[in-house]
Amino acid sequence: MRLRFLMPLMAFFTLFINAQNNAGFTQFNNIDANVNEFMKKWNITGGAVAITKNGKTIYNGGFGFSDAKHGTPTKANDLFRIASVSKPITSLAIMKLVEEGKLSLDDKVFGKGKLLEQAYYLEVINDPRLYSVTVQNLLEHTSGWNRNAPVDGYSHFDPAFFPLHVTETEQEPNPVGDSTLIRFSLRKGLQQNPGTKFSYSNVGYLVLGKIIEKVSGMKYETYVQKEIFDPLHVQDIRLGKNLPAKKEKREVEYIGSDREESCYGNGKKVPAQYGGFNVEAMNAHGGWIASAGDLTRLLSELDKETLLKSSTIKTMITPGASNINYAKGWQVNAKGNMWHTGSLEGTAAFVCKTADGYTWAFLFNSRADNSAGFWNELDRLPWKCVEILDKFVAVN
Repeated sequence: MRLRFLMPLMAFFTLFINAQNNAGFTQFNNIDANVNEFMKKWNITGGAVAITKNGKTIYNGGFGFSDAKHGTPTKANDLFRIASVSKPITSLAIMKLVEEGKLSLDDKVFGKGKLLEQAYYLEVINDPRLYSVTVQNLLEHTSGWNRNAPVDGYSHFDPAFFPLHVTETEQEPNPVGDSTLIRFSLRKGLQQNPGTKFSYSNVGYLVLGKIIEKVSGMKYETYVQKEIFDPLHVQDIRLGKNLPAKKEKREVEYIGSDREESCYGNGKKVPAQYGGFNVEAMNAHGGWIASAGDLTRLLSELDKETLLKSSTIKTMITPGASNINYAKGWQVNAKGNMWHTGSLEGTAAFVCKTADGYTWAFLFNSRADNSAGFWNELDRLPWKCVEILDKFVAVN
């Protein structure tokens, strides 16, 4: 059983319908069928989908179960972890500060008199290239950190996913904190020269979160809530917690197969999505939870210039010199589409704003098979749904 709320497609078309009683609305049944087929194939328990056209919500639905054990159906406004879809949120906050003249994309980040001159960070720097890293480098993933590079016997340089090693190295308490993840990364240095090559880096966005705090004088979450969400009346995006006991009232359960040693350092093996990594330390790069509807509302508002001026948005979505398909916190293409995906154990997310007026958010409580095949199909799924809606709008 599933409830779906449909906002106006045309001025005359507003209704509230139950998915079990929507005879005559074949286009929505076809969207349901596509999403259900995707979830069945990839063994996904719960999901939520929101689609808007020119700022109006035309589809918003929940699928499957938010809590399979208790048979609780997923509602359209349930909250999901969004993983790296958090990066566009951080980008919006940085660009807000840039627009207000409180920050420049060319500002250097580390060093005496620079944005982050705390001794806690500077005392471990041995790689002089770090003093050249700019805000723009961090936004465009050209800081010089490369998460695909091996470090300390691990196959990757993404310290959020070996938290116990980080706290041991830095002699800090568990669970690992965001500042500790940054300090560890500074100690290890860069894998390439800043500004020369695109290399996706979660750590770079943690640093951006600290820059927001330093420049604004507020906690990262507080600034984003006050300056980004509140003006748009966005209420269903907030930072998530690690454990089921602390999850939000409408937050779904997360399904995964991996087990890891707990980031709390108690020696226990736990489901990776519930304590194998510290979501609370991922904040600016991967820590937000959201409803599909509020994510599409956030993207739709970019057209209204209620948050940022068009010139600022243009700068934000202009790709860097090292990657024509990645701008400042957004994946982009020559057609004018902007999007981002998010992936964690127990999470798959895909948001997009298209050049022809659509926005969408597809959120799932599992990534099941984290393969190229899975992500390729998730990439195609919204386009299938939009094609269905396009045909309906054309007829009506």
